[in-house]
Amino acid sequence: MAVWIVIGASRGIGLEWVRQLLARGDQVYATVRDPAKASQLWILAGSAPRANCQLLLCDVSSEASIISFAQEIAAIRNLDRIDHVVINAGILDYPNRATELSFEDFSKHLRTNAVGPIITAQKLLQTRIPIRSITFMSSDSGSATDFRAFEDGFAAYAASKAALNQMLRHMAAELQRIKVYTTILAMHPGEVTTDMANISVGWEVDGIISAEQSVAGMLRVVESKTVQDTGTFWTWQGARHPW
Repeated sequence: MAVWIVIGASRGIGLEWVRQLLARGDQVYATVRDPAKASQLWILAGSAPRANCQLLLCDVSSEASIISFAQEIAAIRNLDRIDHVVINAGILDYPNRATELSFEDFSKHLRTNAVGPIITAQKLLQTRIPIRSITFMSSDSGSATDFRAFEDGFAAYAASKAALNQMLRHMAAELQRIKVYTTILAMHPGEVTTDMANISVGWEVDGIISAEQSVAGMLRVVESKTVQDTGTFWTWQGARHPW
Protein backbone atom coordinates (compact mmCIF):
# COMPACT_ATOMS: atom_id res chain seq x y z
CA MET A 1 0.00 0.00 0.00
CA ALA A 2 1.53 3.27 -1.14
CA VAL A 3 1.19 6.45 0.91
CA TRP A 4 0.07 9.56 -0.98
CA ILE A 5 -0.58 13.19 -0.10
CA VAL A 6 -2.88 15.07 -2.47
CA ILE A 7 -2.93 18.84 -1.97
CA GLY A 8 -6.10 20.46 -3.31
CA ALA A 9 -8.45 17.48 -3.47
CA SER A 10 -11.94 18.94 -3.13
CA ARG A 11 -12.85 18.84 -6.83
CA GLY A 12 -11.68 18.24 -10.38
CA ILE A 13 -8.27 16.69 -10.93
CA GLY A 14 -7.44 16.51 -7.22
CA LEU A 15 -10.67 14.69 -6.40
CA GLU A 16 -10.01 12.24 -9.22
CA TRP A 17 -6.50 11.55 -7.85
CA VAL A 18 -8.07 10.57 -4.55
CA ARG A 19 -10.74 8.45 -6.27
CA GLN A 20 -8.23 6.42 -8.27
CA LEU A 21 -5.78 6.01 -5.40
CA LEU A 22 -8.46 4.77 -3.01
CA ALA A 23 -9.72 2.36 -5.67
CA ARG A 24 -6.23 0.80 -5.65
CA GLY A 25 -6.24 0.51 -1.86
CA ASP A 26 -3.57 3.14 -1.23
CA GLN A 27 -3.36 5.35 1.87
CA VAL A 28 -4.30 8.94 1.02
CA TYR A 29 -3.95 12.16 2.99
CA ALA A 30 -6.12 14.64 1.08
CA THR A 31 -6.24 18.36 1.77
CA VAL A 32 -8.95 20.96 1.27
CA ARG A 33 -9.01 24.71 1.76
CA ASP A 34 -12.66 24.88 2.78
CA PRO A 35 -14.35 21.73 4.19
CA ALA A 36 -17.78 23.24 3.49
CA LYS A 37 -17.03 23.12 -0.26
CA ALA A 38 -15.67 19.57 -0.31
CA SER A 39 -18.86 17.52 -0.18
CA GLN A 40 -17.78 15.13 -2.96
CA LEU A 41 -14.50 14.43 -1.18
CA TRP A 42 -16.27 13.79 2.14
CA ILE A 43 -18.54 11.27 0.40
CA LEU A 44 -15.59 9.61 -1.31
CA ALA A 45 -13.56 9.43 1.89
CA GLY A 46 -16.54 8.07 3.78
CA SER A 47 -17.01 5.24 1.30
CA ALA A 48 -13.40 4.06 1.71
CA PRO A 49 -12.06 2.04 4.62
CA ARG A 50 -11.49 4.46 7.50
CA ALA A 51 -7.73 3.93 7.54
CA ASN A 52 -7.34 4.64 3.82
CA CYS A 53 -8.30 8.31 3.60
CA GLN A 54 -7.70 11.17 6.00
CA LEU A 55 -8.82 14.72 5.26
CA LEU A 56 -6.70 17.67 6.39
CA LEU A 57 -6.87 21.43 6.01
CA CYS A 58 -4.35 23.28 3.86
CA ASP A 59 -4.81 26.63 2.16
CA VAL A 60 -1.75 27.08 -0.05
CA SER A 61 -2.33 30.83 -0.19
CA SER A 62 -1.68 31.04 3.58
CA GLU A 63 1.74 30.41 5.09
CA ALA A 64 0.19 29.77 8.51
CA SER A 65 -2.10 27.13 7.04
CA ILE A 66 0.77 25.42 5.23
CA ILE A 67 2.88 25.30 8.40
CA SER A 68 -0.03 23.92 10.43
CA PHE A 69 -0.66 21.24 7.81
CA ALA A 70 3.00 20.16 7.74
CA GLN A 71 3.00 19.95 11.52
CA GLU A 72 -0.07 17.68 11.36
CA ILE A 73 1.69 15.41 8.89
CA ALA A 74 4.81 15.29 11.07
CA ALA A 75 2.67 14.31 14.07
CA ILE A 76 0.93 11.36 12.42
CA ARG A 77 1.84 8.26 14.34
CA ASN A 78 3.79 5.57 12.46
CA LEU A 79 4.04 7.64 9.28
CA ASP A 80 7.60 6.68 8.43
CA ARG A 81 7.50 7.37 4.70
CA ILE A 82 5.54 9.25 2.05
CA ASP A 83 5.67 7.64 -1.36
CA HIS A 84 4.23 10.45 -3.45
CA VAL A 85 2.99 14.01 -3.00
CA VAL A 86 0.76 15.61 -5.65
CA ILE A 87 0.42 19.38 -5.31
CA ASN A 88 -2.67 20.13 -7.30
CA ALA A 89 -4.03 23.29 -5.63
CA GLY A 90 -4.30 26.29 -7.92
CA ILE A 91 -6.56 28.99 -9.35
CA LEU A 92 -7.54 30.45 -12.69
CA ASP A 93 -9.49 33.70 -12.51
CA TYR A 94 -10.35 34.33 -16.15
CA PRO A 95 -9.59 36.62 -17.88
CA ASN A 96 -6.24 37.82 -16.50
CA ARG A 97 -4.70 39.96 -19.23
CA ALA A 98 -1.32 41.64 -18.67
CA THR A 99 -2.72 44.94 -19.94
CA GLU A 100 -5.71 44.90 -17.59
CA LEU A 101 -5.22 42.89 -14.41
CA SER A 102 -4.74 44.51 -11.03
CA PHE A 103 -1.78 44.21 -8.69
CA GLU A 104 -3.89 42.06 -6.38
CA ASP A 105 -5.12 39.75 -9.16
CA PHE A 106 -1.58 39.12 -10.40
CA SER A 107 -0.34 38.58 -6.84
CA LYS A 108 -3.19 36.15 -6.14
CA HIS A 109 -2.23 33.94 -9.10
CA LEU A 110 1.43 33.96 -8.12
CA ARG A 111 0.70 33.29 -4.45
CA THR A 112 -1.68 30.39 -5.08
CA ASN A 113 -0.10 28.77 -8.14
CA ALA A 114 3.63 29.23 -7.44
CA VAL A 115 4.54 30.51 -3.99
CA GLY A 116 2.11 28.32 -2.03
CA PRO A 117 2.92 25.02 -3.78
CA ILE A 118 6.67 25.54 -3.40
CA ILE A 119 6.41 26.44 0.29
CA THR A 120 4.12 23.45 0.85
CA ALA A 121 6.74 21.13 -0.65
CA GLN A 122 9.46 22.85 1.37
CA LYS A 123 7.60 22.37 4.67
CA LEU A 124 6.86 18.72 3.91
CA LEU A 125 10.53 18.11 3.15
CA GLN A 126 11.41 19.75 6.46
CA THR A 127 9.38 17.13 8.37
CA ARG A 128 12.28 14.75 7.66
CA ILE A 129 9.83 12.03 6.64
CA PRO A 130 11.34 10.39 3.53
CA ILE A 131 9.41 11.41 0.40
CA ARG A 132 9.91 9.47 -2.82
CA SER A 133 8.44 12.09 -5.17
CA ILE A 134 6.72 15.45 -5.27
CA THR A 135 4.70 16.26 -8.39
CA PHE A 136 3.60 19.83 -9.09
CA MET A 137 0.57 20.37 -11.31
CA SER A 138 1.90 22.71 -13.99
CA SER A 139 0.49 23.58 -17.42
CA ASP A 140 1.53 23.93 -21.03
CA SER A 141 0.59 27.60 -20.55
CA GLY A 142 3.68 27.96 -18.36
CA SER A 143 6.12 26.85 -21.04
CA ALA A 144 8.49 29.66 -22.07
CA THR A 145 9.78 27.69 -25.08
CA ASP A 146 6.33 26.79 -26.41
CA PHE A 147 4.73 30.22 -25.92
CA ARG A 148 0.97 30.13 -26.57
CA ALA A 149 0.31 33.64 -27.91
CA PHE A 150 -3.28 32.79 -28.87
CA GLU A 151 -4.27 32.23 -25.21
CA ASP A 152 -5.92 35.59 -24.64
CA GLY A 153 -6.65 36.25 -20.96
CA PHE A 154 -4.18 33.75 -19.49
CA ALA A 155 -1.24 36.07 -18.74
CA ALA A 156 -1.16 35.88 -14.94
CA TYR A 157 -1.99 32.17 -14.94
CA ALA A 158 0.77 31.42 -17.46
CA ALA A 159 3.28 33.58 -15.56
CA SER A 160 2.45 31.82 -12.30
CA LYS A 161 2.99 28.40 -13.85
CA ALA A 162 6.27 29.54 -15.44
CA ALA A 163 7.41 30.75 -12.02
CA LEU A 164 6.40 27.41 -10.50
CA ASN A 165 8.39 25.58 -13.17
CA GLN A 166 11.58 27.53 -12.48
CA MET A 167 11.26 27.17 -8.72
CA LEU A 168 10.74 23.41 -8.82
CA ARG A 169 13.78 23.03 -11.06
CA HIS A 170 15.85 24.91 -8.50
CA MET A 171 14.35 22.78 -5.73
CA ALA A 172 15.35 19.62 -7.59
CA ALA A 173 18.92 20.86 -8.10
CA GLU A 174 19.26 21.96 -4.47
CA LEU A 175 18.04 18.60 -3.17
CA GLN A 176 20.52 16.81 -5.41
CA ARG A 177 23.37 18.91 -4.03
CA ILE A 178 22.55 17.94 -0.44
CA LYS A 179 21.84 14.32 -1.41
CA VAL A 180 18.13 14.28 -0.60
CA TYR A 181 16.71 11.71 -3.01
CA THR A 182 13.22 13.07 -3.60
CA THR A 183 12.14 13.15 -7.24
CA ILE A 184 10.70 16.55 -8.19
CA LEU A 185 8.41 16.60 -11.22
CA ALA A 186 6.31 19.11 -13.18
CA MET A 187 3.20 17.72 -14.87
CA HIS A 188 0.96 19.01 -17.65
CA PRO A 189 -2.38 17.27 -17.02
CA GLY A 190 -3.81 17.94 -20.48
CA GLU A 191 -6.88 19.94 -21.46
CA VAL A 192 -9.14 18.54 -18.75
CA THR A 193 -12.87 19.15 -18.37
CA THR A 194 -13.10 20.55 -14.84
CA ASP A 195 -15.00 23.35 -13.10
CA MET A 196 -11.88 25.54 -13.25
CA ALA A 197 -11.62 25.01 -17.00
CA ASN A 198 -15.31 25.70 -17.57
CA ILE A 199 -14.77 29.06 -19.28
CA SER A 200 -15.64 30.45 -22.69
CA VAL A 201 -12.55 31.20 -24.78
CA GLY A 202 -12.21 32.57 -28.29
CA TRP A 203 -10.37 29.64 -29.83
CA GLU A 204 -10.77 25.92 -30.46
CA VAL A 205 -9.41 23.82 -27.58
CA ASP A 206 -7.90 20.62 -28.96
CA GLY A 207 -7.62 17.27 -27.24
CA ILE A 208 -10.10 17.73 -24.39
CA ILE A 209 -9.99 14.79 -21.97
CA SER A 210 -11.75 13.76 -18.78
CA ALA A 211 -10.21 14.01 -15.33
CA GLU A 212 -10.31 10.21 -15.21
CA GLN A 213 -8.17 9.92 -18.35
CA SER A 214 -5.76 12.60 -17.18
CA VAL A 215 -5.15 11.14 -13.74
CA ALA A 216 -4.81 7.57 -15.03
CA GLY A 217 -2.06 8.78 -17.36
CA MET A 218 -0.34 10.95 -14.75
CA LEU A 219 -0.40 8.11 -12.25
CA ARG A 220 1.54 5.91 -14.67
CA VAL A 221 4.04 8.71 -15.31
CA VAL A 222 4.64 9.53 -11.63
CA GLU A 223 5.17 5.92 -10.63
CA SER A 224 7.60 5.32 -13.51
CA LYS A 225 10.00 8.12 -12.56
CA THR A 226 13.10 7.82 -10.40
CA VAL A 227 15.48 10.31 -8.86
CA GLN A 228 17.36 10.33 -12.19
CA ASP A 229 14.31 12.13 -13.61
CA THR A 230 14.18 14.86 -10.98
CA GLY A 231 13.60 18.38 -12.23
CA THR A 232 11.79 17.29 -15.41
CA PHE A 233 8.50 18.30 -17.06
CA TRP A 234 6.07 15.67 -18.37
CA THR A 235 2.67 15.41 -20.03
CA TRP A 236 -0.08 13.11 -18.80
CA GLN A 237 0.74 10.89 -21.79
CA GLY A 238 4.33 10.37 -20.66
CA ALA A 239 6.06 12.71 -23.14
CA ARG A 240 8.68 15.26 -22.15
CA HIS A 241 7.28 18.79 -22.24
CA PRO A 242 9.51 21.76 -23.21
CA TRP A 243 10.23 24.26 -20.47
